[in-house]
Amino acid sequence: MMYTLALLLPLFIGCMAQSRQLTILHTNDIHGQFLPSKAMWRADSALVGGFAALSGALDSVRLIDESCIYLDAGDLMTGNPICNIVADGVEGGALLKLLQLCDCDAAAVGNHEFDLGPEHAKKFLSNGELKWLCGNVVEKSSGASICDPYVILEENGLKVGVIGLLLTDLKSVVASHAVEPFEVQPIEQRAQVLIDEIDPITDVIILLTHNGFEQDKVLARSVTGADIIVGGHSHTRLSNPQVENGIIIVQAGSHLKHLGVLKIRVAKDEIVEHEGDLIELESNRYTPDASVSLLCNEYRQEIELVYGEIIANASETLTRAYSSTSSLGNLLCDLLRKHYNCDFAVINSGGIRKDLARGPIRKLDVVEMLPFFNTITLFEASGKDLATMINKQAVSFLDKDSEVLQVSGIAAEVTGESSESFSVNCFVDGSELDSSRTYRGVSIDYVLVSQPEKYLGFTPDNLENTGLLFSDFVTQELQKSTGPIAPDHQPRIYHANK
Repeated sequence: MMYTLALLLPLFIGCMAQSRQLTILHTNDIHGQFLPSKAMWRADSALVGGFAALSGALDSVRLIDESCIYLDAGDLMTGNPICNIVADGVEGGALLKLLQLCDCDAAAVGNHEFDLGPEHAKKFLSNGELKWLCGNVVEKSSGASICDPYVILEENGLKVGVIGLLLTDLKSVVASHAVEPFEVQPIEQRAQVLIDEIDPITDVIILLTHNGFEQDKVLARSVTGADIIVGGHSHTRLSNPQVENGIIIVQAGSHLKHLGVLKIRVAKDEIVEHEGDLIELESNRYTPDASVSLLCNEYRQEIELVYGEIIANASETLTRAYSSTSSLGNLLCDLLRKHYNCDFAVINSGGIRKDLARGPIRKLDVVEMLPFFNTITLFEASGKDLATMINKQAVSFLDKDSEVLQVSGIAAEVTGESSESFSVNCFVDGSELDSSRTYRGVSIDYVLVSQPEKYLGFTPDNLENTGLLFSDFVTQELQKSTGPIAPDHQPRIYHANK
């Protein structure tokens, strides 16, 4: 059940007089989603989310409960053209202004804060008044932290230490050039060092992490002295707080659909009671802050001038998938393979960030679907290397929760139910895979240059970067369509017996 404002009335009546109450409001993985969108999980498809609704919900909570802090767990960037609007001299500055207007007390650095490169990241994290935190990433050249590791907030007589932490395996989820100047220190070790440093001078310690829910549980089991983990990265919607090793873990989904609320009562340096839930940010439920609403409208109008043009129509919704091929992945890879006349095309599933809904397709839909600055790159692969890649995809496919590449020109028939025991019958461009051949492929630089071993299982040869942004290419190709875009639902990596 979602949190309602009625539940935000003073809790824990009858608790010891010496105790103090604190409300922790939290968001994560906003990804530039500054406007509301349809809640497709609801029958009425109500408009939900965005900074205007967030500002109204924050004001409503603060009106009832003055003992509040508001934290964000990272990935403010990447997902909408607002991330590229320059404000106060930095791309993404528009989002900083909105989060500051919502009186955010501190934000963790997320992996997508690095998407525009290292120099931008340093400028972005030092711009404006928003308090960015990260205690386990330093510059290789100087050993200096990229921002403050922690902050100590004072609220209702409590000293609250907030430590920012970023996933140790950052290089596996960010383009290599974007994080090359930085060293990521092990999150568990740095967390414990920083906990020990501030424990004597705080009443409550919060780890503000961009690490993922499962890894947050590992972190909770690895440290002592922390009280709460406010997390992000995995987009996990925790309606109820989870407790691991005595540490309360919360996370509020993604894309600013919900505001997390955690109420705690502290006595003698311990949390003696807690209660948490999520507020669904319905647009028509909350009166937004006037300044936030005005700024959102200004940015919306600026974006619509550039990205509002309708470029195609979809006959039905094209959906993405992570652990299998998909109708949207099929379309994108088919466009690549056909245009560049290659034997096959592959792209990473995680790079497709939005489905294409039935009906008109705008330029904005494409850049929200493909928000990264990836460029189209041609390459060569031997038949042996291609077999390695396909076997790697079969393992991921059978694991059911691992990322599988989206493909075109490849059909892989998998026999077996376990990644420990299987076989693959593979065809490339309609013919059985020939291990003695050299094949021509097309993908994006993120897959081929930044993470080839992760996605392909080999480092490809004869790379030719076209310099064309993938999102620009897809826009151009969709504009050429003469009729509605019809999805191809045929799986391309599939079970032989299903």
